[in-house]
Amino acid sequence: MPTFDELIQEAAEAKASDLHLLPDKSPYVRSANGEISPLPHDPIKSSDLLALLMAAIPTPDWLKAMLDHGDVDLSYHTGKVRTRINLFYTRGNVGAAIRLFRDKIPTMQSLGLPMAVQGLCKRHHGLVLFSAPTGGGKSTSIASMLEAVNATQKKRIITIEDPVEYMFDQKQSLISQREIGKDCKSFAYGLRSALREDPDIIMIGEMRDKETIQSAVAAAESGHLVFSTLHSADVIEAVDRILQYFPQGEQDTMRMQFANAFLAVVAQKLLPMRGNVGRVAAFEVLLSTEATRNLVRTGKAYSLKSYMFPKEGMITMEQSMDELRRKGVIA
Repeated sequence: MPTFDELIQEAAEAKASDLHLLPDKSPYVRSANGEISPLPHDPIKSSDLLALLMAAIPTPDWLKAMLDHGDVDLSYHTGKVRTRINLFYTRGNVGAAIRLFRDKIPTMQSLGLPMAVQGLCKRHHGLVLFSAPTGGGKSTSIASMLEAVNATQKKRIITIEDPVEYMFDQKQSLISQREIGKDCKSFAYGLRSALREDPDIIMIGEMRDKETIQSAVAAAESGHLVFSTLHSADVIEAVDRILQYFPQGEQDTMRMQFANAFLAVVAQKLLPMRGNVGRVAAFEVLLSTEATRNLVRTGKAYSLKSYMFPKEGMITMEQSMDELRRKGVIA
């Protein structure tokens, strides 16, 4: 039976984005084209899988967290491969989902980020929100933008992540990367601390609670460039999702603040390329204009797509997918 590290290396060599280990099943990977397929190994017994994980991750903290909560997130690296591990119970046994991160941060151009989105790297303040389902490439897109800043601008960048995904080498910018659970208690705590650390740019791995959203919007309003993510399918759902964290009596105030603070909401979707040679991102881009800010401010987010004009740098998901089909990139 291969070791845990050997399985991760095998998945990395196959250019997989994820490795899945379930009791009494063979290891599975999600391939570059997004499909799930087994590795050529025998099924791993539940007792062997637990021993495999305990040998690789000797700290007892994760076992206690599993008993307390039923699952736990960990960061882990072996060789040059960095991963995020989610350990969980499945029918009383331990399973693992491992996300693999690229060693090299891709460029904005290689990811196909729209020019209007690339241009946001030069802005000095405001909120840039990326939206996609889990595994949709949000973190990679933001990392490519931060790396572009790092290579060309003298900025102070602070990231707050769960866990740290891409490692940045020092170039033009000064960068601190903080991990939830190791370097700070939560996104909200890390953000409050970051505001006392002379930042120009703050990246918040995910806006998942009311306090974090309030702090992020306030930071964007007060002169910082803030990047963050949400789990949602399109820009309209992303705007609505922000408000769902607030009680009814506070939503009008947050709607006003968000309308004033946001620079862009970018939704993205990974699609299989023609010939199953990998996946490519389609993008939906909402930019802050007088018209779009007013729609958000007055609670008419449902009308935003009617005001997303390509001539202003915006694009709907349908238009982006049509363009990829026209170029023969997707079927």
